[in-house]
Amino acid sequence: MTELNNSANPWLVPITLGASGLVGFVAGKLFGNRPFSAGRALKIIRHDFSREGTITGSWINHRQIPFQRYSVKTNAYQGGLTRLEDGEPVNYEFKVDAYTGSLLELKRLAKN
Repeated sequence: MTELNNSANPWLVPITLGASGLVGFVAGKLFGNRPFSAGRALKIIRHDFSREGTITGSWINHRQIPFQRYSVKTNAYQGGLTRLEDGEPVNYEFKVDAYTGSLLELKRLAKN
């Protein structure tokens, strides 16, 4: 029985490390760097904006667009919302990072 244990032990560590490396690689490809859904990104933006005023309307484009600021490149969702400020509706357009949900760009639109 001692001979069997000695012959299996040299292969146990490399096989275990190789298998765990393969599982980690596959899991990273399947679950890593997944984008937020457009609906979830809009929910985050609406929640942040609703702290300062009532939201009366919002929209978001479900198609990701390329976004670059300086050397940083990512994909983003474009959307907009209307919020009451001093009793008057004010329109905003925004771009939100598709992978982090962070606000990348915000524009207050001029009144018509």
